[in-house]
Amino acid sequence: MKNAAAIAYIRELCALGLTGELLIPALLEALHRVIPSARNLFDWVNADGSISRYYFEGPIDPDLARLYFEEFHNKREAEAMPRYVDVIHSSATIRSAEELNHQRFFDSALYSEIWRPQRLHYRLEAIVRGRHGRAIGSLVLYREKGDGIFSRVDEETLATLVPYVAHGLQQSSAEPVDFASAGSRAVLVNLDALGRIVHLSRNAYKVLLLAHGDISPASAARAPTSEDFPTLGLLHRQIARAPGPGPEAPCTLTLNNAWGRFDFRAERLSAVSGAGPALTGITIEHLVPREVRDLDALAGSALSITQQKVCAMLLRGWSQARIAAHLGVSATTVTDHIRKIYRKLDLHSADELRARFARGPGTPARTASSLPQNPGIPGATGRNR
Repeated sequence: MKNAAAIAYIRELCALGLTGELLIPALLEALHRVIPSARNLFDWVNADGSISRYYFEGPIDPDLARLYFEEFHNKREAEAMPRYVDVIHSSATIRSAEELNHQRFFDSALYSEIWRPQRLHYRLEAIVRGRHGRAIGSLVLYREKGDGIFSRVDEETLATLVPYVAHGLQQSSAEPVDFASAGSRAVLVNLDALGRIVHLSRNAYKVLLLAHGDISPASAARAPTSEDFPTLGLLHRQIARAPGPGPEAPCTLTLNNAWGRFDFRAERLSAVSGAGPALTGITIEHLVPREVRDLDALAGSALSITQQKVCAMLLRGWSQARIAAHLGVSATTVTDHIRKIYRKLDLHSADELRARFARGPGTPARTASSLPQNPGIPGATGRNR
C-alpha cells in the first residue's frame, strides 16, 4: 500500500495518549498525506447531536460561522442534505462524497452561502463513535471544485482509520506534555493606540480563540475584538507603559490550556516619517507537543515503519523492556532494531538520539516583575526580555 507509512504515522499519533485538543490539529494535518484534501474539520458533538466546538483548518470567518449556525445547522441544511443531528444519530460511519454530488445540492442556499465562499465543493465524512456507540464527533475532509471527487478507495481508507481516531480521542496519558516549536507557524496581530485590533494575519483569529478557550458556535460567530482576548489588553498596557519611542525590550507572555502552549511576543511598531500613530505588534506561536514534532521528523527519515516506532518510544524515554512488551517482541529483537536505527542515523546511544531531536523554543517564560504576578489569565506567565 503506497500510503502505508502515512497510515502508520496516524496510528502512532493516535497512540501517543494526547488529549483530543492536542490530537486533532495534528491528525487533520496528517490526513492530507493519506487522502489529499483542501481543508479538514473535526466537530465535537453534545448528547443532542449538535456541534459543541470544532477545529477547522484555515481561517475562521465570523460572518460565515454566524450565518451557518443561525440559519443552517440542523435547520435549513435539510433543504439540501440530511440534518447534521440525524446523521450523528444514524448508524452510518462513512458519508460518501457521492451523496452530495448532484445539482440540487449545488443549487442550494447552503452551497451558495456557506460552501462556495470557502471554495468547498466535495466532502467525505466519517462519524467517530466511542464506547457504547455514542458519537464523539464527525471528521470531515473537503476538496475544491477542480480537485476531483473523493473516490471509493478514499472512503475505504478513511474507514480503516476511524477506529484509531476513536481510540485516540478516548484515551489520554496522565504524563505532562512537553511542547516544542513547530517552525513558521506564528500569527500576527496589530493593535492601535487604544488597544483595539486593527490587523490580523490569516489564522490569527483562530489562534486567539484557541488560546482563550475553544472554537464554538458562539465564539466563532463574534467579530474579533480586544475585549474578548484579555491577553492582548495586558500586553498592550505593558508596551504603552514603556518610556518613549526608543528600542524597549519586547514583552512576552505564555498561555497554557487544553489546546497547548501559546507564546505571545509584543513590541511597539513605530510609524515611518510620521506616517501614522504607533501600533502594538503581537506575534503568537502555537507550540505542538514535542512527541508530535518528533514523529514528524521521524516520518522524513530513512528508518522503516517499525524502526520509526521504536525510535519514537526511545525518544519518549521508554526502556527496551517496555518497548518489547508494547510491540509483543523479544528484547533481542528490540536490541536489533536499535542497532539498525543507530547505524542509519550515525548515532551511538540513546542520549545522542535525544540530542539529535532536542530542539525547540527552550524553557518556558518565567513571571517577572515587569508583568503582574497574577495577570488574571489562567495559565499565563510573562516577562520582558
